[in-house]
Amino acid sequence: MLYIKDIFKACICSFCENIYEYNSIDEKDFTESFKSFCNELDLQNCLESCTSEIFYDIQNIDNVCGSLPIYRYKCFEISDILDVCNNAYRNTIEKDKTINVEAFVDNLAKEFTKIKV
Repeated sequence: MLYIKDIFKACICSFCENIYEYNSIDEKDFTESFKSFCNELDLQNCLESCTSEIFYDIQNIDNVCGSLPIYRYKCFEISDILDVCNNAYRNTIEKDKTINVEAFVDNLAKEFTKIKV
């Protein structure tokens, strides 16, 4: 089970690794990578490493997750939020037609606001 900030960190790591390191926009690659990052013990270190060569302020995660206060202390099962994360990924790549991390984070926040608590 993961808290919202850890989900965002794992998603961003997966997004950056697949797009910027492996040059892949395949959703299956994103999903597998996301699941893998969810099992990391030090997501903060992974996040710093994955975003080290791109322009993204990782402190933004605190701001975005802070705007989702209802989820601040809720833990999520990976299987329960996989569709949410994939929808955000798909919207960023296919609908917005961008590989911008900030756009992905915005889409992730939008998808989480759609979840009924």
